[in-house]
Amino acid sequence: MNESIQTAGYLLVMAAVTFWLGWFFMPDPGTTDAAHILQIVKAARNDVLNSVITQIVSSILFSVALCLLSQHFLHHKKMTLTGIVLLNIGAMGLCADAFFHLLAYYMTDNTVHVQEDVVRVMAFMQTGGLIFLVPLLLPFFIGTLLLTIGLNKQGVISKRPLWIMIAGFVLALVIGLVSFYVFDHHSNLVSLTLLGGVAFAQAWMGFEWVHPDQRRTSANDDAGYAYSDHSAA
Repeated sequence: MNESIQTAGYLLVMAAVTFWLGWFFMPDPGTTDAAHILQIVKAARNDVLNSVITQIVSSILFSVALCLLSQHFLHHKKMTLTGIVLLNIGAMGLCADAFFHLLAYYMTDNTVHVQEDVVRVMAFMQTGGLIFLVPLLLPFFIGTLLLTIGLNKQGVISKRPLWIMIAGFVLALVIGLVSFYVFDHHSNLVSLTLLGGVAFAQAWMGFEWVHPDQRRTSANDDAGYAYSDHSAA
């Protein structure tokens, strides 16, 4: 087992865990109503600060893990390389999003009076500001999907991470429909389940980098052993 890919696996697991925790700490993740955001952040300022810190740490861990991964392979498939690039861009978006949360944290400080101008600034960050943020965050999810598919085709990982992502999406959709049509209520579980599916898929991918025996399936045994031989070389 190449030491760099093993280290990358550990880092990816930690990155995925801190990514989900960063959103778990945020009150009502996914909302864009400026006044509501200021209200809920003021009631849970410590959690928001924890979210900022974990998101920044997560983005660093993702970048380092992906750098080690790219260094490990001499020949990349286009899909794998595209996934690495997009996920790295997404890590930058994750870090940028942390500063959106940090702004909300500061705006709810007792020394800052929540007046109309403050709400106006937050409203801009949740509308015009998202024009700059969303193009950085979308590659995080697209990159994860492409990296999962690409590495599976190379025999580096099994199909489990891909199935985990799909399961997370389906479960989040079911929770969302039940919450809206049955309980007429927006549930935080929707976004946390969706993000949890992505994070769990990333963590499992890292786990398989550390424990290559976990990827041995009838579909990719030959490719997996070829990858092991390449690592040893």
